[in-house]
Amino acid sequence: MKPKKIKKYTLLNSSSITTKYDESPAIGRAFLSLHHAKSKSHGDMALVTGFLLGLGTLLFIGPVFFYLLKSSIESGFKAGVSVALGIILGDILCLGIALYSTTEFIAEPTFVFWASIIGGTILLLIGLKYVLKPNLNTIVKGRLQRSSLLVYGINGFLINFVNPFVFAVWFGFVSYTEALYDHDTALFSLLVILVVIFSTDVLKALFAERISRLIEPKKLKNTFRVFGILMICFSIRLLLHPFL
Repeated sequence: MKPKKIKKYTLLNSSSITTKYDESPAIGRAFLSLHHAKSKSHGDMALVTGFLLGLGTLLFIGPVFFYLLKSSIESGFKAGVSVALGIILGDILCLGIALYSTTEFIAEPTFVFWASIIGGTILLLIGLKYVLKPNLNTIVKGRLQRSSLLVYGINGFLINFVNPFVFAVWFGFVSYTEALYDHDTALFSLLVILVVIFSTDVLKALFAERISRLIEPKKLKNTFRVFGILMICFSIRLLLHPFL
């Protein structure tokens, strides 16, 4: 009997297959198109995610929200935009810290203590001023000096930045987006959140300034006192936070 001929098969490893595909222009273009489509899909999803998370911050009614409204009613749209700029700068700084530090940072007792004490004191002083001496500054809208606008911006920054709860929110946003996307796409989604937050704050300032024209001076003074009481309540909550 003649021995059977054994057919030899050549096994191709993945690198040789990839090389073979790369050598084919048609297949290469197909893979490239697929990659671009996938990247575009992730980018679109990241945009939607950032937009929805940014809108979700409207549910967070905190001290900076009332300060923004009060500033816009008191001194007009420019004052409100100055506060919004201060708020977004605080958010950018919080985001930077959240990106390049660990979650243990905001749980550090020293950080929580001093952030709560400083933030609570600032809110308490502003709240007391609103309650004891509400300022009907509506007659000088549009004539605010740069120094006054700078003060509004600094206050907006401090009220937002020294609030430990703001840090917690940004750590949550970073963790959520990076769990869904790669690092660059997650950064894009976080950028969208910042844009949405600033845009909605500007709209709040515009709305509050328009509403103030319809409110009588006496009612406006009472409105400021209500804002002041709310700020004092938030300050007490912050001051007690390290001890709870």
